Amino acid sequence: MKVLSIDTAGRYDFVVLMQDARILAETARDSANNSLRDIIILVDGVLRRAGLALRDVDAFAVGIGPGSWTGVRVGLTVGKTFAFSLDKPVCGVSSLDALAYEARGEGGLVCPLVDAGRGNVYAALYRSVNAGLVKERDYSAGPVEVLVRSIAEPVVFIGEAVEEHRDTITELLGPQVRFLGEGHGRGRAVGSLALDRLIRGQGDDSLALSPLYLRDPLARALGAGEMAES
Repeated sequence: MKVLSIDTAGRYDFVVLMQDARILAETARDSANNSLRDIIILVDGVLRRAGLALRDVDAFAVGIGPGSWTGVRVGLTVGKTFAFSLDKPVCGVSSLDALAYEARGEGGLVCPLVDAGRGNVYAALYRSVNAGLVKERDYSAGPVEVLVRSIAEPVVFIGEAVEEHRDTITELLGPQVRFLGEGHGRGRAVGSLALDRLIRGQGDDSLALSPLYLRDPLARALGAGEMAES
C-alpha cells in the first residue's frame, strides 16, 4: 500500500511517501512560514522524485497534533482534501503517538513532549515492550514540573520540547532520565502508524477528522496546578 504522510504539527514540516515499510521519497523543512501552497509544493516534489502522480497514492496519513495551531490545520486540510477528492482512505495520527513510536525500541517508559507555551507541555506516557508500545497515561497538558514529579522510574523523553525543559527535567529526575532529542523521524512514524491502522480498515472520515487540541484541559490544568488528561 502506498501511503502519503503529511505532518505539519511541529517545528518542521514532513512529507513522506511510503510503500508498505519502504520509503519511496521524503522531504522536511522548517515550518516557520508554512501555508497550504507550501505543503502542496512539498507533496509535488516528493511525488516527482518517486515518479508517481497523486492518483497513484492508495491512502493518506496526517498528523493531527497537538502542536502548532496553524501548522496542524495546514497539513490536515491538505491531507483531507486529497483523500476526499480522490475518494481514498485517510488516517489521522497524534503527534505524541508518532514521537513515542520513534522510541519504541528503547525499553521501559517513554514520554513524548510537545511544547504548549509558557512552561507547559502536551505529553503522554507509553511503555516500550518487545519493540512495541502500550499507552499507560493518556494525552495530557500542563506544567512540565507537575508531569515530571508524577514519574517515579527511569524514563526516555523525546520531542521538540525536550531541549527547552531539559534542565528542569534533569534536576527533578536525576540519572534516571534519558533524552532522545526532537524526533526528526516523525513524518515516517505518522505514516507507519497510519499504515498499521489502514491495513486493519481503521481509517478516519475525511470530513469529520479534526485536530487534536488540548487547550481546554490545559486551561483547567493551569488553574488547578495539575496535569489535565484529555
